[in-house]
Amino acid sequence: MNYQEFINTYNGKGFDYDGVSGIQCVDLAKMYLDKVFNIKAGAWGNAKDYYENFNNLPLKNSFTRIANTPSFVPQKGDVVIWGRGLGNIYGHIAIATGEGNTHQFYSYDLNWGQKVVHKVLHNYKGFLGVLRPNDQNKIEGNKYTPGTYKTTASLLNVRTGAGTNYPNKSYNQLTANAQAQNGKLGNSKANGLLKGCTCTVSEVEGNWGKIPSGWICLDYCIRV
Repeated sequence: MNYQEFINTYNGKGFDYDGVSGIQCVDLAKMYLDKVFNIKAGAWGNAKDYYENFNNLPLKNSFTRIANTPSFVPQKGDVVIWGRGLGNIYGHIAIATGEGNTHQFYSYDLNWGQKVVHKVLHNYKGFLGVLRPNDQNKIEGNKYTPGTYKTTASLLNVRTGAGTNYPNKSYNQLTANAQAQNGKLGNSKANGLLKGCTCTVSEVEGNWGKIPSGWICLDYCIRV
């Protein structure tokens, strides 16, 4: 599970992950650590302790602690933490969306006005900083996004679906544009795309991209 899958699954839901003191903000952090990073959080204290006691926690192997500064803005997937300056002895902990500036930012919170996960706009009062995941693939989930790509394989198969279990398309099943590009590259009858073809990817599933002719593996393309 990556960041977006986690949010899609738990947004709007309330839960007492550890069975201690009912629904608390740390329950969201513990669920996030478990489901996205496979880290089983123990009895690590209150929200602020995740930041203040960071060097004594197993988190230090998978996260980097970054202190708040006047120019700092949390990025998507950061575990954001407030201390006593927020106005209580426990602090607060949430998960940043990546939206914000040096005056305010959004995060997904539990037990902040509501007992369900929801999106909240915060200021920086009492804000300590963040724990940033070292493995950003867990946040972005996919290195490929829709856009324009150029093929790099000598002949790239075009399939009917996103995966090698789907059949290849023949020359006659390619769009007129793909056929024309192949023709300019030296083989108009190719059953696939020749090296140098330019493709518009409208959807991405893993390392597969949907183009007008079908689906191609983006590992054999470059973004242009």
